[in-house]
Amino acid sequence: DAADAEVDVLDTLITNADCVFLLTDTRESRWLPTVVAAARGKLLMNVALGLDTFVVQRHGHGGNGLGCYFCGDVAAPMNSTRDRTLDQQCTVSRPGLAPTAAALAVELLVALLHHPREGAAPADPATPPGAPLPENRPLGLVPHSIRGFLTHYATVLPTTPAFDRCAACAPAVVAAYRDRGVALVRDVCADPGLLEQLSGLADLKGAVDDDAVWAEADEF
Repeated sequence: DAADAEVDVLDTLITNADCVFLLTDTRESRWLPTVVAAARGKLLMNVALGLDTFVVQRHGHGGNGLGCYFCGDVAAPMNSTRDRTLDQQCTVSRPGLAPTAAALAVELLVALLHHPREGAAPADPATPPGAPLPENRPLGLVPHSIRGFLTHYATVLPTTPAFDRCAACAPAVVAAYRDRGVALVRDVCADPGLLEQLSGLADLKGAVDDDAVWAEADEF
């Protein structure tokens, strides 16, 4: 049907690309491009906007151990915009936010292309302005991600390692997409809980002893 054809088109576009810029508006819409890029071995640059914050992040690539947009989550993508106000849905942003984030995403890609390992470069930690740069950084640092705050005109450079039970880039999810393609996407859309089973998140949650967690929390 039409939806199956659209998945095939997306897969073809990503397969034929050198780099993917992921600029969609919701958590859910980022899932499939993230999976396809991982399955096809493509470098992906994700840009996510809030009202006055942004995240520019390059997904893990070439075995560098870096995480994707979903590696910090312990839940599969569902309807993240339900019961949220307009600004919380990331559909309204301050006027300078989008061009600032877009420019940094392009700068990060260009800096990566000048690194000896290109897209597979490890993440550089933040250094104070004016401090010496690592070797082979003609255009500056190549961080994993850039988180910006317009309220304080500030940025930080966090690094998130790859999560082996990630709902998007976990080996089991990527292998399932390579094997099943559109059929996997169709099943996930019908039952988002399938992703948690497939990635191992469900087992991880089931292994948590809630009583022990709360008992530990009471000690602080």
